[in-house]
Amino acid sequence: MSYEISGPPLISPWMMLSMSEARTDIDETKIVIPGQPVCDAPQQFMRGHGTYTRDGEIVSSLSGVVQQLNRLLMVKTIKQRYAGEVGDVVVARVVEVQSKRWKCDVTSRLHANLPLGSVLLPGGDFRRKDVEDEEKMSEFLKKGELICAEVQQVQHDGTLMLHTRNNKYGKLQQGIMIKVPPHLIKKSKKHFHTLPYGMAVIIGCNGNVWVTPSLPETTVEEDGSHITEFQERSKDVAHKEVSFENMYFQKVPQDVRLAMIRVAACIRLLRDYSIAIFLNSLTTCYEMSQPYDIKELSEQDTSSRLAYLIAARLMQEFSSQN
Repeated sequence: MSYEISGPPLISPWMMLSMSEARTDIDETKIVIPGQPVCDAPQQFMRGHGTYTRDGEIVSSLSGVVQQLNRLLMVKTIKQRYAGEVGDVVVARVVEVQSKRWKCDVTSRLHANLPLGSVLLPGGDFRRKDVEDEEKMSEFLKKGELICAEVQQVQHDGTLMLHTRNNKYGKLQQGIMIKVPPHLIKKSKKHFHTLPYGMAVIIGCNGNVWVTPSLPETTVEEDGSHITEFQERSKDVAHKEVSFENMYFQKVPQDVRLAMIRVAACIRLLRDYSIAIFLNSLTTCYEMSQPYDIKELSEQDTSSRLAYLIAARLMQEFSSQN
């Protein structure tokens, strides 16, 4: 048995962060470290979160970016736990089935709540949630299963209230989940993307990225309503001996599986070198990784070289747009 000892990466992840648009709201002249003054004229400002007063100066207590709100100065850390905002798309894992709600892990400091009344049950009906529905909660969503949901409300203590009332939300099956720091997720109007490689991704704002063969397709009912493919098939559960799990599984072609594995490797590469994860960076990484085998993307020399080229191209595109 032999061991190969390698040194640090050729390109520092923080250098990649400065080259990419992972944090477009960062002004590098305002990045501070603990103990560093945050302004030149402290008598004209008030101290806020992440700061304290020392010898008449406003000093940072965190490593992050200085933000100003009128006369209030704050320091926002670059790396932090997911806080959540209303309208965010999240990929969460069910950790507990309680009475009338599910507790979900969204990589926040507190578990999120998914009430029974905020779930589109099999069949696509917004029916009244009765005792029968409560008894079958463990059949709809079990502990350990993954879901895609939207943040409906943020309570005063930071607890997130989720919902899956839309057809595009619900239980996730047949895919690969990659965890990345939430600050690398670039928020956009669309977080569901069908890629031209025969598969799709869901980029969760909480740092969970789901790579799947395809997104749920909707069909139009006679009354004009839209239901997903799963909801359409689930209407036959009462007449056929079909489990909820078996309705999800379908045979995935080998070329699609290979595309999913390559996309997952690209997401890990972007994560390791602190490059923002959004549709453009993901497709750029996928196309530039074609000359390499999938296993080579995890090697240090290949990944550092490829990350440098990706960050340079993204920076060039960002400069041309401005």
